[in-house]
Amino acid sequence: MRPKLEGRRKIEVVGGVHHNEVAPRIAAARVVCQPSLVEPFGQALLEGMACGRSVVATRIGGPPEFVPPEAGVLVDPLDVDAISAALAAAAELPCPNPAAREAAERHDVAEQARRVEMVLERAVRAG
Repeated sequence: MRPKLEGRRKIEVVGGVHHNEVAPRIAAARVVCQPSLVEPFGQALLEGMACGRSVVATRIGGPPEFVPPEAGVLVDPLDVDAISAALAAAAELPCPNPAAREAAERHDVAEQARRVEMVLERAVRAG
């Protein structure tokens, strides 16, 4: 789809980017879009939300658990019209988006590690 997208207004098509470029690219974006066909968790979406960016995310896997309506839009990843509408809707949300940042804080990596540790400690005590 690269030839159809390149040169369009407000669209930048890039290949892989170095890790050091990720945060500045997220900060420059208005919306982070990741309508994955398979998404067990959605760390990249959480990183975008932590940067205060609204998201367009897949309804598959983890994102429905942490993307509230005020932080972004969930879509069927095979529905191109829905993705297009979701991008427009997400672009209407505030930028930066405090609701996205707040939702991401509940899923901070340190908090996730703490929760896993609690489960493991309970398992050890029960065993």
